[in-house]
Amino acid sequence: MKFSYMLHNKDGRGRRVPRGQAWQWTHDLETIEHLEPILAWIEARVTVDRLSLLNVYLDHTEITAPKNSEISFGCKSQIVYSRITKPDRVIDMNMAASVLR
Repeated sequence: MKFSYMLHNKDGRGRRVPRGQAWQWTHDLETIEHLEPILAWIEARVTVDRLSLLNVYLDHTEITAPKNSEISFGCKSQIVYSRITKPDRVIDMNMAASVLR
């Protein structure tokens, strides 16, 4: 499964994503269970770093779509889908994992 999302620091708070930028993360997941720790990390970043959560897709379908209704996490209601916000940086977590090995 392909999972992707963007975190946007539109108001300059927090330090993980530079002010005014949107960073996109992508993951290739073997099972839906691998999604849980990622969603927990996202929720922490949105809350602690005061970031906006954009364009969350699971297998190219919006995570808020009815077919993904069984997936729940605290920030799901805060997701914004934007066709005009482009990522300033794309982080492929599969490439990062292969470099660490």
